[in-house]
Amino acid sequence: MNNNRKFLIDAITILLPVSASMSVVIAVIPFLSALLARTTNPEESISGYSIAFFIMMFVGLPHLRTQGLTIIFFTSSQSINQLRKFLSYCILFVTMIAIFITHGPLSNFLLTEVFIIDESLIGSVTKALNWLIPFPGLMIIRMHLYGSAFRLGKKNIALWSNGVGIITIFSFASIFFFFDILSGSAIAASSITLGITCEVLFLGICNYKDTKKYVLSYNEKIEHISQKSLLVFFIPLIIDAILPASTQSIINAAMGLKNQPELSISGLMMALGIFHIILIPINGIQNTSLTLFTMNKYQPYLVRRFAIFIGILGLIVIFLIAFYDPLSNFIFGNILGAEAELKEFSITAIKILSILPLVLIVEQFYVACLLGTKNTKPIIIINILRLITFVTWLIYGVVFSNMSGLVLGAAGWTITLFFEGIYAWLVGKSSYNKIKYLHYKKKIDYNY
Repeated sequence: MNNNRKFLIDAITILLPVSASMSVVIAVIPFLSALLARTTNPEESISGYSIAFFIMMFVGLPHLRTQGLTIIFFTSSQSINQLRKFLSYCILFVTMIAIFITHGPLSNFLLTEVFIIDESLIGSVTKALNWLIPFPGLMIIRMHLYGSAFRLGKKNIALWSNGVGIITIFSFASIFFFFDILSGSAIAASSITLGITCEVLFLGICNYKDTKKYVLSYNEKIEHISQKSLLVFFIPLIIDAILPASTQSIINAAMGLKNQPELSISGLMMALGIFHIILIPINGIQNTSLTLFTMNKYQPYLVRRFAIFIGILGLIVIFLIAFYDPLSNFIFGNILGAEAELKEFSITAIKILSILPLVLIVEQFYVACLLGTKNTKPIIIINILRLITFVTWLIYGVVFSNMSGLVLGAAGWTITLFFEGIYAWLVGKSSYNKIKYLHYKKKIDYNY
């Protein structure tokens, strides 16, 4: 078997479970939206759940970088213990914030003034938030367990765990809907929380013996890992996670200032649901690239070429969905159950989002290069530039333009992510060159 073919097999078998673990929670949105679209008040149910979900995604933002952190520091009993202690603090912190937002004395103020949620949606949002309180902490545990599985070489178990998560989410949602056990936004929120709980339990049980064996057999020649060193490494990653996690909540608030806010939010959410399904392999490129770099078996240019190939495939698929009318109408009308204006808004939104797959690949790959060289500080620069771009667009769209809420929201995602890809390339290309140099000199070592 030639080296290129062997690389492709390794890259795909790593990408599949990595992508699924990064994207499953987002990818089930279309199914949940389809159920909520068939409730008595679909716009309120979908909007209420989407707002609550993205609030809790923001609260649980450390999970977005937990898998990469685990891949890098899952090296010895000392580093694993320190890593788990560090993540335990994160879990406690995000759970306390989730409880405070949902039931704290300032809960109503936070929802109406900070997140700028319309009074008519407060009931639906609160109902979903109650079910989502454990969600941020569960996601941190989940991503740590997946990172551990990849380091242990348990790619098949990771795929099985994804299947368990999807099946249980679908099962709980269907039971709650068809047997009328829960209503509105609570159907989706409860299904997500219960499904993720089952997935975490399954993955934890499967990882336990192999983790113990790995720790006992590892030749411990690694420098001491402290809580401080983990914190210094993780802070830029947290900053990197803040804007992606908060973007939709901010966009929802901005769209709420325009006409037809519920319809705009619902249309964008349905489009993002389909968009995130297409992004499943793209979302896994960062940690797939990082894993391939740590293996040090293949030339770095092969990793970059593979990433670009995945981006082009995503671009082709989303263009077909966005611009081939029979396919657009079938997906948003027949499958997701959107009708009239809601279907029209959803199709418009996905057309605006359609250029992003290739841009996102660039951002994912070059941030992986920064992580691969343990150089996370430039990530702060990328996010400052992204924030400036995002805020500039929102100010223009809300204050100086009469554009619709849907265009404001969808274009907000597109413009922000487009420029973030450019910023990541500018900042990360030196790290890519360093990885190439270390590979050719055979000096690269991620276990230090």
